[in-house]
Amino acid sequence: MSKPLSYQSTRCVLQYFDSTERFLLTSRCPAIKQFEKSIPLRLENLEFTKDSITLNDLRFCLNGTYSMKRAGRGEVISCTSSYSVTITKEDQRMKSGKRTIVHCTTRIQISKEKAFEKLACILLGERNTVYVKKMEIKKRYPENIEWPANTQVAMDILLAEHHTFEYVLRIISDASPLKHLDSQFSNKESFDNELVKRAGTLCIREINESCYPKLATLRNKAVNVLNSLLPKEVIINTVKNWKEEGREIGTFLYTKYEEDEEDIIFTLKNRFKGKYGSKLLYRPHSQLNVSMSTSSTIFIHKDFTRSLTMEAVCK
Repeated sequence: MSKPLSYQSTRCVLQYFDSTERFLLTSRCPAIKQFEKSIPLRLENLEFTKDSITLNDLRFCLNGTYSMKRAGRGEVISCTSSYSVTITKEDQRMKSGKRTIVHCTTRIQISKEKAFEKLACILLGERNTVYVKKMEIKKRYPENIEWPANTQVAMDILLAEHHTFEYVLRIISDASPLKHLDSQFSNKESFDNELVKRAGTLCIREINESCYPKLATLRNKAVNVLNSLLPKEVIINTVKNWKEEGREIGTFLYTKYEEDEEDIIFTLKNRFKGKYGSKLLYRPHSQLNVSMSTSSTIFIHKDFTRSLTMEAVCK
């Protein structure tokens, strides 16, 4: 004769379910929803888009309906919105590549921002730390949406190239290994954050000018400054810091720079007594070696697209 699972035995069973199975089970059995949230949630991918939140292969999509009142001449007097949720699962056997699991027909009259906050709270709120390999926030995800209170996500990779690190920081757990961080930066204090310092690869999509002095001090293994043209003085200060304080072999920086009347390689050669690259190259004056220590050198290379790379290498 079968027996109902006890609280403790249900916990033991649920911890071996993957995230998709757990969400589907709790949607059919609301009684276990509360203590399901007490079991650590581990995900491969967590993705936020303009109209959905995806956990691994399970997508929770907001469906909006809009009702407008118009005056006699057709101008809109008022507009109200209501939202429902459709849950789909990746399925390559389907022509669309996904299969609808649940379509919630009940609509709540609410703004899109509030609908997103409610959905995020249902999925991620009231949980212990959520562990994610990769978290990605897509371009049109609204930045005025509040994260669920007290929710912390520990992640290996964060891709938030269209959002500021300061916005995403509220949800990042201090326990995050953060091997790769890709975001925008608007506050120089953010570069003093241990999470930023910890990132193995740091991709800076956009950077406020007030943050320029911090670039020279970064010690991440790889730094990519994207979508910004750095003034020559910022690059000079970076080379100066590397030369004076040293960097681990293999440390790498990529950026684009502002061009002026004097070639940047020529400027760096005169400032730091560097040596041009091999004369066998087609453009030998596009490379420069600046001594950093008795055993290491800063190898600097520029190309015709105004891209510049710096790398700490052995002599």
